[in-house]
Amino acid sequence: MDLGVVAGEHVAITGANGAGKSTLALTLAGLIPPAAGLAVAAEELRRGRGGDGTGWDPLDWRPGELITRIGTVFQEPEHQFARPTVRAELELGPALAAGARGEDPGEEPARIAASLLRRLRLEHVAEANPFTLSGGEKRRLSVGTVLAARPRVLVLDEPTFGQDAHTWGELVDLLRELMAEGTAVVSVTHDLDFIAALGGRRFHLGSPRPVPDGPSPDRLAPDAAGPAPADGSAPHPATGRPASRPVAARGGRW
Repeated sequence: MDLGVVAGEHVAITGANGAGKSTLALTLAGLIPPAAGLAVAAEELRRGRGGDGTGWDPLDWRPGELITRIGTVFQEPEHQFARPTVRAELELGPALAAGARGEDPGEEPARIAASLLRRLRLEHVAEANPFTLSGGEKRRLSVGTVLAARPRVLVLDEPTFGQDAHTWGELVDLLRELMAEGTAVVSVTHDLDFIAALGGRRFHLGSPRPVPDGPSPDRLAPDAAGPAPADGSAPHPATGRPASRPVAARGGRW
């Protein structure tokens, strides 16, 4: 299996339950070692937003290096809650990211948290304990905690589960904005509408090669991302131009 992730694109990992989708996502996120082969971070991802370099293997990165490069939303939201209130959860990522850069976070964590509380419709539970939220609220908070640190790659495991139409649309809009800024998004999902909305590529476990996006195994939305370039790279979902900056790649047999 070979899978590359390019800056500004969406890669959807699909397949039957038990096929290894979440395991592949955790491997790409640098949280578990590959079963075989290598997980390699490209030079642009290794440099990070602050320009400080790291090694090629995400498994060797320190927490402060990982949080600003690859952010992961787990299948179970409770697995990533670490603070007593929703607001504090959203402030944690920016504070850690600033600390990793050797900077004083100042008011930035509070500003980012306020923005995400509004965008994710969590203002009414800002001072609540994250474990007391509804299932949909927990899912939105888990996504927000990762977005708050502004990583270069987002790995999302079932990000739309439990969302109503309004919050689903807001999440899609937010991810589109991040992709337009160059953030790569990797999702594990059964939501074909979500795949169609973000465009990009679909990597189906059990298939010998990536398949295009669309509402069927062949295509979900033929016009969502424009025609595929001859070199096989996915067009940028916002511009329609081919994306050409690899940020992570994985090789080996899965």
